[in-house]
Amino acid sequence: MPGNAFIKFEGVPKGESQQEGYKGDQGWIEMGDWSWEVEAESSFMKGGGASVGKPMPGALNFSHYYDRSSPVILNRIISGTHFPKVEIVMCKQTGSGKPEKYFRVEMKSVFITKVVSKGGEDGAVNQDVDMVFKEILIEYFPQKNDGSLDSKVEFGWDIAQMKVTK
Repeated sequence: MPGNAFIKFEGVPKGESQQEGYKGDQGWIEMGDWSWEVEAESSFMKGGGASVGKPMPGALNFSHYYDRSSPVILNRIISGTHFPKVEIVMCKQTGSGKPEKYFRVEMKSVFITKVVSKGGEDGAVNQDVDMVFKEILIEYFPQKNDGSLDSKVEFGWDIAQMKVTK
């Protein structure tokens, strides 16, 4: 797993990340790939324009090595209880010469909807997790020509209310 993507669940006291600024004792977990999809049905009417339906958010999926957070995540899907907040942070090299946060996702009222644990011939155990949430905030910090990060650009969505908040 790369050392540039991290996830933190409110209610999980410790992760196993050793990366500076995102230590496991602060709850951070190193993660691999993640994805989130929003889809809206659309069609073109004869003699008219396009129409787009209501946006439908999919589950956010991420993968990570099985660690001390994994049993807590399993417990949440089994018990049907939610995490109040989950945060994803992505880092990259900048003009400062060290990795900096350039992308952040914050989700609220997060329910785990699928957990897949799998082992490989290399001896590693991985966990794929799907989750849905009531609200999402995305922050992106564009990189300037000198390598430094610019002011953030935000998007917020209250999915339950179908309302853009930022």
